[in-house]
Amino acid sequence: MKFTILATVLTFVALAIASPIPVADDVSARQNHGMCVSAVDGGDPVQIDGC
Repeated sequence: MKFTILATVLTFVALAIASPIPVADDVSARQNHGMCVSAVDGGDPVQIDGC
Protein backbone atom coordinates (compact mmCIF):
# COMPACT_ATOMS: atom_id res chain seq x y z
CA MET A 1 0.00 0.00 0.00
CA LYS A 2 2.76 2.47 0.89
CA PHE A 3 4.66 1.56 -2.28
CA THR A 4 1.59 2.26 -4.44
CA ILE A 5 1.08 5.69 -2.89
CA LEU A 6 4.78 6.51 -3.23
CA ALA A 7 4.82 5.35 -6.85
CA THR A 8 1.75 7.47 -7.62
CA VAL A 9 3.25 10.57 -6.04
CA LEU A 10 6.55 10.07 -7.88
CA THR A 11 4.68 9.64 -11.16
CA PHE A 12 2.79 12.89 -10.62
CA VAL A 13 6.04 14.68 -9.80
CA ALA A 14 7.70 13.32 -12.95
CA LEU A 15 4.77 14.42 -15.11
CA ALA A 16 4.74 17.87 -13.53
CA ILE A 17 8.44 18.32 -14.24
CA ALA A 18 8.09 17.08 -17.84
CA SER A 19 5.08 19.23 -18.69
CA PRO A 20 5.73 22.21 -20.97
CA ILE A 21 6.01 25.54 -19.20
CA PRO A 22 4.31 28.53 -20.84
CA VAL A 23 6.76 31.18 -22.00
CA ALA A 24 6.20 34.89 -21.43
CA ASP A 25 5.37 36.96 -24.53
CA ASP A 26 8.62 38.91 -24.49
CA VAL A 27 10.67 35.72 -24.31
CA SER A 28 8.71 33.99 -27.08
CA ALA A 29 9.31 36.98 -29.35
CA ARG A 30 13.06 36.58 -28.87
CA GLN A 31 12.93 32.84 -29.45
CA ASN A 32 11.34 33.18 -32.90
CA HIS A 33 13.54 35.60 -34.78
CA GLY A 34 11.73 34.89 -38.06
CA MET A 35 14.83 34.13 -40.11
CA CYS A 36 15.10 31.00 -42.23
CA VAL A 37 18.63 29.82 -42.89
CA SER A 38 20.23 26.99 -44.77
CA ALA A 39 23.72 25.51 -44.76
CA VAL A 40 25.18 22.96 -47.15
CA ASP A 41 27.83 20.48 -46.02
CA GLY A 42 28.38 22.27 -42.73
CA GLY A 43 29.22 25.55 -44.43
CA ASP A 44 28.25 29.05 -43.44
CA PRO A 45 24.53 29.64 -42.88
CA VAL A 46 22.80 31.56 -45.67
CA GLN A 47 19.53 33.44 -45.15
CA ILE A 48 16.60 32.26 -47.29
CA ASP A 49 14.65 35.25 -48.64
CA GLY A 50 10.85 35.22 -48.60
CA CYS A 51 10.61 32.43 -46.08
